[in-house]
Amino acid sequence: MQQTTYDPILETEDLSAFRLLSPLRPPAPGRVLVLVPHSGPALTVRPGEAIPSSRFGAYQTAYTVDTGDHRLVLALPLLSRDATFAFQSSVALTCRVTDPAAVVARGIRDMSAALVEHMRRMLRQVSRHYDIAEFHEAEEALNEAVRDFKGDDAVRLSSIHVELLVDVDEVSSSGRQFRDVVRESRLAGMRRQRHLDMMRADGVEGLIAEILEKDGAAAAMAYIEKAEAAERAELRDTLRMILERGDKDREPFEIAEAERAVLGRVLGGSEAPFGGTRRSRVRGALPSSDPPSSSVLRAHEYAAEPEVPAAYLPEPDEPSHTSAGAPADSVHDGGTYGSYEDPHTVTAPPKDGPPEDEPIGAPSEADTDDGYRKAPVDRRYDPRRRPGTDDAPMDAGAGPTESGGTSGATAPPASRVRGIRRGSGR
Repeated sequence: MQQTTYDPILETEDLSAFRLLSPLRPPAPGRVLVLVPHSGPALTVRPGEAIPSSRFGAYQTAYTVDTGDHRLVLALPLLSRDATFAFQSSVALTCRVTDPAAVVARGIRDMSAALVEHMRRMLRQVSRHYDIAEFHEAEEALNEAVRDFKGDDAVRLSSIHVELLVDVDEVSSSGRQFRDVVRESRLAGMRRQRHLDMMRADGVEGLIAEILEKDGAAAAMAYIEKAEAAERAELRDTLRMILERGDKDREPFEIAEAERAVLGRVLGGSEAPFGGTRRSRVRGALPSSDPPSSSVLRAHEYAAEPEVPAAYLPEPDEPSHTSAGAPADSVHDGGTYGSYEDPHTVTAPPKDGPPEDEPIGAPSEADTDDGYRKAPVDRRYDPRRRPGTDDAPMDAGAGPTESGGTSGATAPPASRVRGIRRGSGR
């Protein structure tokens, strides 16, 4: 059981002038006898010491003082930095009377009452610098302050220890509140982190999905419409400013480009989430989940190939004969001469050579014996080249024909790449 206080003066006795049958005796160990005379200082008698004038003496009162060690516990409220909160402290100390005469002279009958005021003033000078939340720091500072305190000349103090206490009910209630606050803070942090991750991944559209989940489609649509309306108002104000403001520092083409850009934003798609509420914007942005059928593909092909009117088709060439007597519209190297070929008909190129090139004039004397045309003569002026037979002028309307044909006869077209073969059945 903890001792909170004690009375250092154990006995008080009034003495008579003559004590023949009851002389004064020395005190027991742990006690001191203080004799107070009618005049002069008090006499202190310790255990084993002789008492002068024990039977005859001018002593009026004898005090028996306890000089043993007592462990006391003091309960002191200490104000914190905030005056509305206080630390509940328990100060444990060892107390011992060192000057019994001073204790008797000061009339100390309650040791705790004699110590508590001084201890409170000393500890409050330290506790007022700490907040109520700085519990451990304040306790450490208080113990550091009383470590070297030894009391006064009459009472000696030792082994002082300060402990800050909390109420049991307060601990349970505050602990419960603290856990609630910690849990709510943690949940709020998790929600906030989830929203941040959603915004980083999906942007504003992720938040709109959250609004749709919590408040329904009407709230999400209202948010989109509000964003789109704000965007259109801003674009209208920008366009009005461009049209009304005559900027002399800019060229006309710069103003025209600015107008074109703003009009493109006004008439084009919206930058609002999900493209705004325009039907064409929304439907155009949704791809079809099913592949197109073959009939749809054929319809697109027919629509992509316009029909050529007959008035724009070329006239067929007159039939002529080659050296072998074959008609001009016969097939030659995978092509036809003098016949109309459908421009929309896709024909595979021949296997023995490249496709037909554009036709050139009829064969002439420049053709070789194997039926192929010679390379065209380069008629550009060259001072280093000697003139030859190829430099002679050619008649515009004359040219050799085969099988005695006249110069005015129509010759079959020839390929610039392969030429025409004479006497060939192809």
